[in-house]
Amino acid sequence: MPKKSILYILLDLVFINISLLLAFFIRFDTGIPKEYTLHLSQVFIFATLARFAVLFGFRVYNIIWKYSGMADMLHITGAIFFGSAIFVTAVFFNRNLSFPRAVILLDFFLCVFFLLGYRVFPAIRPHLNPLRPLKKGKRTLVIGAGEAGTLVVRDMQNNRSSGYAPVGFIDDDRTKIGSKINGLEVFGGTLELKELAKELKIEQIVIAIPSAPPFVIKNLVNLCSSLVPFGIRYKIIPGFKEIIDGDVSINHIREVELEDLLGREPAVLDVASISHFIKDRVVLITGAGGSIGSELTRQTLLFKPKTVVLVGQGENSIYLMEMELNKLHPNKKPVNIIPVIADVKEKNKMEYIFKLYLPEVVFHAAAYKHVPLMEHNPEEAIKNNVAGTKNMAELSIKYGIDKFVMISTDKAVNPTSIMGATKRIAELLIQGFSSKQQKTKFLTVRFGNVLGSRGSVVPLFKKQIIAGGPVTVTHPEVVRFFMTLEEAARLVIQAGSMGTQGEVFVLDMGKPVKIIDLARDLIQLSGYTPDVDIKIEYVGLRPGEKLYEEIMTKEEGITSSSHKKIFIAKPESFDAKTLETTINTLITLAESQDFNKKTAEKLIKIIVPSFNREAEK
Repeated sequence: MPKKSILYILLDLVFINISLLLAFFIRFDTGIPKEYTLHLSQVFIFATLARFAVLFGFRVYNIIWKYSGMADMLHITGAIFFGSAIFVTAVFFNRNLSFPRAVILLDFFLCVFFLLGYRVFPAIRPHLNPLRPLKKGKRTLVIGAGEAGTLVVRDMQNNRSSGYAPVGFIDDDRTKIGSKINGLEVFGGTLELKELAKELKIEQIVIAIPSAPPFVIKNLVNLCSSLVPFGIRYKIIPGFKEIIDGDVSINHIREVELEDLLGREPAVLDVASISHFIKDRVVLITGAGGSIGSELTRQTLLFKPKTVVLVGQGENSIYLMEMELNKLHPNKKPVNIIPVIADVKEKNKMEYIFKLYLPEVVFHAAAYKHVPLMEHNPEEAIKNNVAGTKNMAELSIKYGIDKFVMISTDKAVNPTSIMGATKRIAELLIQGFSSKQQKTKFLTVRFGNVLGSRGSVVPLFKKQIIAGGPVTVTHPEVVRFFMTLEEAARLVIQAGSMGTQGEVFVLDMGKPVKIIDLARDLIQLSGYTPDVDIKIEYVGLRPGEKLYEEIMTKEEGITSSSHKKIFIAKPESFDAKTLETTINTLITLAESQDFNKKTAEKLIKIIVPSFNREAEK
């Protein structure tokens, strides 16, 4: 039981008895008659027990009085009334406990006064002095006079060191305008934000509408951004998915992030199926130091595997990942974490790891993903993305892995780049291995860009903004699909739990986003005006890039799965023998000293007929 509840119980014990004692003294101002004092101790004991039984039955001690309202006050009043009713009934049937009815009424009103009073007084105290000066802090205007706005303002008023001095609200609900909440006025709607902010000498705005759709948040951010040149900053209460305990407070106020503007609906997971898939098992994650691999590790640990083997070729990234996990669990690791420096291209080393740790589940996230860089180093893309995947798949079959989950990309669909083509070949490899045997269940999860991942445009734009610009965009019409790292990793694990054999799972990426809009949003969120403070320059498409990304081919089609954010692409048919022979030839070429890019592209075209260099134009 929380310490606060124990304190309430002790105070209630005192006030229940004080109420009854005062009731007697008020009724008998010359002193309590002897006929009543003989059984007074029994009366007090029974009154206390009756009241506590009802208070616990009504779950009064579960109420968070810091955020209480009228419903909570009526709730405790009702509990006290029922406690009094039990008390009166006992008195009626036991003549030894009888005493005047006036005592019962006085006791009821005094009990309500004391038990309710000390609970709600801290919340109403800030409003007792209507002429009170604003507390120290930035003059703050709250957008949203709903539940979240009310709770956060109350917390600002109760927390003297919060740094916020709430001035009032604005809300587009016309019925609220002119009313007062927590002693503060609802001044007007969002259309009057600029005028009100200047008139009220606002220094800071807090957007407190966690349930608002992304287009509403984006419009509000645009409004707030226009006030930044006047020295007015703005922050946000994030969506309810980030507020785990459900209690909105000033601790949840943060800077507006790009994710708030995308506003993707949180992924709901089938925890039972994932637990069955992960719990108490040995999980091996390749590319564990990368963006996707590291988030996969964090999310996997939530489902309590027995061991997680972190495989990566970059010692610093694996070291940092291990340090992060140790920091989260300084005294005792919840899972056996094994960091391994290894390269998926080195089959002997990978076999040693399989033999030593005997993994049951493999998440294969290791890949080269940088499109222009792989155009200049195509042999490395082939060795890592194709040969590395082949090594991992063959070892998974040899060592009886239960499930093998490969991470793919939307750039594998109708590829125009070497990177995209090698990932498509890897998808075909996995489908080929799944058709050869049944013990190891192979599946692929395909999705688009991930916000904040290494090599993505978001970190690049942020660096360019810090440097004062310009922000470089390849083309005014280029669009991409985006999702958050956390959502991508969670849906990959969910898909892994669903896979039976050979499926290509496609994650719902939502609507594509124009990169130019992304650049403008980031500039605004950084407190600058696009094309005024920070210039935007178009630099042209880079080698291998195309204007539009796709998440599936026309031939694949799509079917729904048991999860609304995960779809299944119908596998394309292919000649397994020709595929195997051509892939082996391609790998041999990449590993030779006589590598020829044109020859490699011809072989890739045989394997992936949709590989089209012209499409990038």
